[in-house]
Amino acid sequence: MKKFANEVLDFDLTKKGQHEAMAKALTEWGAAGFELVAVVACGEFSLQIKVFFKRAETENEKSEAA
Repeated sequence: MKKFANEVLDFDLTKKGQHEAMAKALTEWGAAGFELVAVVACGEFSLQIKVFFKRAETENEKSEAA
């Protein structure tokens, strides 16, 4: 069975610099092989968001997790 590593990031877009931080994080996680799965607005006026990533685990990661 295929297994996945997951990551969830939180961003509060009402705070200064968060747009740039989010862009940097998306680039870094993408370069690490993670795929963006969903973006969920969860705050007032939809300015607080959660970003969900997944990446298929390699054989080495599977054996380390066991």
